[in-house]
Amino acid sequence: MEHSAEVFLSVVVPLYNEVESAVPLVERVGLALEDLEGGWELVIVDDGSTDGSGQRLDELAGERPWLRVLHFVDNCGQSAAMDAGFRASRGRLVAFLDADLQTYPEDIPQLVEILEREGADAVVGIRAERHDSWWRRFTSGFANGVRNRLTREDIADTGCPLKVFRGDAIRSIKMFNGMHRFLPTLLKMEGYSVLQLPVRHTARAAGRSKYGTWDRAFRGLRDALAVRWMQDRHLNWKLR
Repeated sequence: MEHSAEVFLSVVVPLYNEVESAVPLVERVGLALEDLEGGWELVIVDDGSTDGSGQRLDELAGERPWLRVLHFVDNCGQSAAMDAGFRASRGRLVAFLDADLQTYPEDIPQLVEILEREGADAVVGIRAERHDSWWRRFTSGFANGVRNRLTREDIADTGCPLKVFRGDAIRSIKMFNGMHRFLPTLLKMEGYSVLQLPVRHTARAAGRSKYGTWDRAFRGLRDALAVRWMQDRHLNWKLR
């Protein structure tokens, strides 16, 4: 498969120290999309893993022409990995998925179908029944409410990792560290349409979360204030 050729769908997955999830991630995405028409690819960005994830992914890619692996020299964080994956993707549509498989790759075709049918620019998931600890659900819900209040938004679950975008829309967004939590808002600021759809969620089967409660809370508050500033200073001119 030539990397310069456009495909219908790219699935972008940042990955950091998730060696136990590498095989089930690749296998499940492959099975979920094997019947998709128009061509597709899985782009995994190895964010400087130190547990052998990068080597395992390279082995898997050698057997699968639809799997592309990008390797960061150092750990740069989720926003950077997403940005690299989005810009390297060749899809007319671009899906985003976390490597921990708490959301289902099998739900991607449904989001694609909704986006195409409704003519939207993005469809973002809502974890309808979260299988996390009560503390994680509480802190996530509280942070989501604060972000929405500060940014005057109505995104029900901005932390849900399962999303599908039009490729030209998501590749037009300038990413900053921490901005992955605000992609629907950043898209809407540029005039793109965003729909929300319930998706499935399950408990983490392997590995551990890379985010702590308090560092996520303080960084999220700072980032929400930055987004509010951008909203208030955004240029919105039209020629007649």
